[in-house]
Amino acid sequence: MWYFISGWPCRFFCLIFFQTRAYNYMKVPRKGGFLLVCNHQCLLDPMFAVIPVTRQFCFAARDSLFRVPFIGWLIRTYNSIPIRRGKPDLAAVKLCVERLKQGYGLIIFPEATRTINGKIAELKPGFGLLARKANVPIIPVVIDGAFECWPRHQAFPSPGKIDLIYGDPIAPEKIAALDDRQFARYLTGTLREMQTELRTKIGKQPFDYSEPEQSDTVTEAREDSQPLVDTSVKTPETSQQAAGLGVKRQGGGKISYLWYFMWCWLCRIFCMLFFHPRPFNLSRIPKKGGFLLLSNHQSFLDPMLNANPFTRPCCFAARDTLFKIPIFGRMVRSVNAIPIKRGQADLTAMRMFVERLKDGYGLVLYPEGTRTLDGKIAEVKPGFSLLARRANVPIIPSVIDGAYECWPKNQKLFSPGKIYVNYGQPIPPEKVAELGDREFAKYLTKILRDMQTELRLKVGRKPFDYSDGEK
Repeated sequence: MWYFISGWPCRFFCLIFFQTRAYNYMKVPRKGGFLLVCNHQCLLDPMFAVIPVTRQFCFAARDSLFRVPFIGWLIRTYNSIPIRRGKPDLAAVKLCVERLKQGYGLIIFPEATRTINGKIAELKPGFGLLARKANVPIIPVVIDGAFECWPRHQAFPSPGKIDLIYGDPIAPEKIAALDDRQFARYLTGTLREMQTELRTKIGKQPFDYSEPEQSDTVTEAREDSQPLVDTSVKTPETSQQAAGLGVKRQGGGKISYLWYFMWCWLCRIFCMLFFHPRPFNLSRIPKKGGFLLLSNHQSFLDPMLNANPFTRPCCFAARDTLFKIPIFGRMVRSVNAIPIKRGQADLTAMRMFVERLKDGYGLVLYPEGTRTLDGKIAEVKPGFSLLARRANVPIIPSVIDGAYECWPKNQKLFSPGKIYVNYGQPIPPEKVAELGDREFAKYLTKILRDMQTELRLKVGRKPFDYSDGEK
């Protein structure tokens, strides 16, 4: 019961955080035991491999993990089998065969370690013994994209897209016809062909296996002593990497994707409870690559409202004085905020902005410079278009409506209400380059006001009157 109940949060996590997509998972048998043989790209591979399948699995886990408080209990509830790495473990083999005969699916990673470059290394012989003794088929499965989301040198995962493909079952008769080393070479070729097929299908460049890489050979020689069943549940590398995700930001810290998206979900829940936000034209946000999102500024809630519908991380500009507030300053910094000095040219912040845009992040700015006093959009300040030109990224205009009524500038606390967000057509870098800073500021001011008028008419609110040219 616990296995299947907890499986749904895992599916939800994979769909939201990694946009997981599986091909041919119907080839997994509906009943009877089987061995699921998978390539090994990251620490989350066991979850990726079994999430599309509604059957119960067993896992092999390093025996030392069972002695870790709480983690040991947790992995034991998932039918994990303890194995001793670096030496033959006949007790573990016997237990694996027993589980297969009981009708479970058993997942193993016969590369014996995670990939160092995304490629599939030569499989270690020995796993065929399990299938022969239990007389069960082997299902090959290939994971692609997990290496990019969580490479070996990175302490925690980053969002991305994971694709899986399941192969045709290999009958016990076919397994018995070859010895262990022959079958390992045969299945290595099968997995590599499946990986090529999968990467071609999703539009990625297939790997070249025509010549074995020296690094692969060294890795294989180093891992020859590993057991036939790889550890499928591991702890992240500790040491200095445990502090972040390997993406540095200003002040010597690092961007924490896990922390960022945890806060995103908390903010979504908060917004749904109090403001019932409704985004329009969310599809106009680029799926990848940097972009500059320029929005009107109605309240303190605006950064949360602008970026919360996104499934990709963004950076924000925040007044430098906020970073000096105890606790709150650390919290602001932890969600990818960049300090900026107001009222003066801050070249350090500008360099950080351009760097983040070139790294592929979305950057959220409020070019009005301050919150509105009456809900209207003030004249946009010039200068921000320099960022788009230097980073060569598009500008996404965005309009928030209703936040002013919920939390006006002269009110200490917010009140519940209804808030809408409208995303405009991306403005390409070429258009930005055609106009000077002041010309583009006027151009964007008109776009934002037109979008606001369109949005207020759509939701049944009276548009603001800008005919008097109010500044």
